[in-house]
Amino acid sequence: MSLSVASADVHQGFDAHREAAALVNPFKRRLGLVGDINASAELFRRVLPVSRLKVMDPDRSWWHYGVASRFGSIVLGAWILPPVQIVVAEQYGLSVFLGYAGEQDIQQNSRHWICCSNTCLILPGKPLTIEASLFSGLAFHLDSQRLLKTATGMAGLNQTPDAWVKSVHETPGWEPSREPGLATLQAMLRQAIVMAELQAGSSQSLIDRLQLDALIYRLLAAMIFPELREESSFERLTHRIEAGRDSFDELLDFIKSNLAEPLNLTQLEMQSHYSRRALQYTFRERLGCTPLQWIRNQRLDEARLRLQKPSPGETVASISSECGYRTQSLFSVDFQQRFHVRPSQLLREARSSRIR
Repeated sequence: MSLSVASADVHQGFDAHREAAALVNPFKRRLGLVGDINASAELFRRVLPVSRLKVMDPDRSWWHYGVASRFGSIVLGAWILPPVQIVVAEQYGLSVFLGYAGEQDIQQNSRHWICCSNTCLILPGKPLTIEASLFSGLAFHLDSQRLLKTATGMAGLNQTPDAWVKSVHETPGWEPSREPGLATLQAMLRQAIVMAELQAGSSQSLIDRLQLDALIYRLLAAMIFPELREESSFERLTHRIEAGRDSFDELLDFIKSNLAEPLNLTQLEMQSHYSRRALQYTFRERLGCTPLQWIRNQRLDEARLRLQKPSPGETVASISSECGYRTQSLFSVDFQQRFHVRPSQLLREARSSRIR
């Protein structure tokens, strides 16, 4: 290597470190310089199951500033990174990413997330790939069960709502919006992390007694579950749980009240906030059939009751239409398959029995 090339490389390294030194990070005073990429990978693995760490510019020497600290049950990793690609394997629970400067492009399944200054991302534990520019941020892991237990306690409930369980286990991820309530909670979360950093030099037993990890879980629960932020929604939720009902019971009530309307899985998703997959699973688990099969059976049961006790002027066509069938022919086929009698015959029998 010529002297001029070596000198340029030194200057590039100096410039990169100078840029890194200018970046904001709440753990900046404790960040250590790591000059070996394998040592950096091991430091990352204290927080995330990193399977690969790849330098974006292989011609430059490796550097990264980082630290991993434990606050109760939370192990938090803070770092300033050069341009790098990080591949993270699957893990149980959720991962929280906070950005302070620069930019991270995070790809998980088919979704892209951008983590930059003032960004908070809460992502499921599925495999993901991170591509970072010169970036300052931190990350930590959340235990799903503890998060749900925390939210349930905050709501004053004896059991966790099914919708909350499903939202945590099936979420594609959250990026809290800029609405004032969520912005305030994110600011409080960042302040709690600053408090944790200030206590980093204290004894571990004192840090555990302060329960800063519990505060962080409460703040994130309030960010994730809107019922904890909205007075009216919270009261409805509390009343529903105290009555021994959950969101699935409410969905069944909605279906029974709207049998005359065209119902499909998209409408049920919107009404219940269940995913399509969760709807299929929950109906089979609790009722032994698919959602559409259950809707059809409810319509047929309602039609049978009305055919057995018809009002004056009612016909098979009018009853089938008011029970959600668009054609009388399809209704007749379904009705005979279910009850082994023609609807017109049942209607005639009901009317003749009244005459007698």
